[in-house]
Amino acid sequence: MFEKPFVGTAPDYSENKHWLALPETPDKPVDLIFLYPSSCNDPEADIICDIDNSSMVEGAKRNFAHEATAFEGVANIFAPYWRQVNALKLPMMSFEEVGNAEWAEPRTDVYAALDYYFENLNDGRPYFFAGHSQGSRLCYMVLSEYMKEHPEYYENMIAAYCIGDSLTKKYLEENPHIKAAQTADDLGVVVSWNTEGPANKGKESLVISPGAISINPLNWRVDETPADAELNLGTFVPHLADDGMDELPIKADAVIDLERGSVMVMNSEFKQYAISKLLGLEAIEHVFGPESYHGCDYSFFYLNIRENARTRSEAWFEKKRD
Repeated sequence: MFEKPFVGTAPDYSENKHWLALPETPDKPVDLIFLYPSSCNDPEADIICDIDNSSMVEGAKRNFAHEATAFEGVANIFAPYWRQVNALKLPMMSFEEVGNAEWAEPRTDVYAALDYYFENLNDGRPYFFAGHSQGSRLCYMVLSEYMKEHPEYYENMIAAYCIGDSLTKKYLEENPHIKAAQTADDLGVVVSWNTEGPANKGKESLVISPGAISINPLNWRVDETPADAELNLGTFVPHLADDGMDELPIKADAVIDLERGSVMVMNSEFKQYAISKLLGLEAIEHVFGPESYHGCDYSFFYLNIRENARTRSEAWFEKKRD
């Protein structure tokens, strides 16, 4: 049984209008279910935005283009629209208030979308989960609760990319059926990291929790072995106003800070891409820290994510052949 009652009435996911991405004819052997990050920035909206809120819809489309497209060519990408916490309300809310809000309408919608997907769209294909930020928080919820109720679905999951929100030791202890990724090709695991620069050490961040765990998205190790920029297949920075991205002439390096549980980009040239500078809002430094690359968790390692998804997909089918 699910821990808490559902809140409100979920959208009817048999209607195409409630899907951001819905392939007409899936032609890949694997699927991806993508949960977009905080996309509603509407000062007039409530704490939980409506399913058709124009700010969320447009923001979700931009975030999809910047993040979910990393999996293009590897998977059929499915992405439901779901009611979420209004990003403009987050800085005024406590962690407890945010958590309670996410367990309300967002959980109701995401679980309903998954019910519809598995019953009507999946057709038995193995699949990935992917999320970012608030989307990853919902992914963690799905893995810990929904999948506990649906082991028949969980056994077909290749991996879950829960990026931009902390996978913690406490969460893994509370959910022994969930395993953290240890290598580039292990299966049924959670792949997670948060990207920062050295100036964030010792600073509070909304997305860095005590006991956080990350995997290095360049060398796919979980120790402090640094990954030089030469391993990066392409570093991008997303446009804030549209769905474009700029490829940088320099590439991001990566090393895990085990004490903090995040992935550090050490090259000082990247300081200009800290989320507070990208948004032009120094006031949010108290939310993420002065050198958080939260807005570039995907784009800094965009092509490496695609390569890794392909590697894990191939490992899945190789295992099935054995």
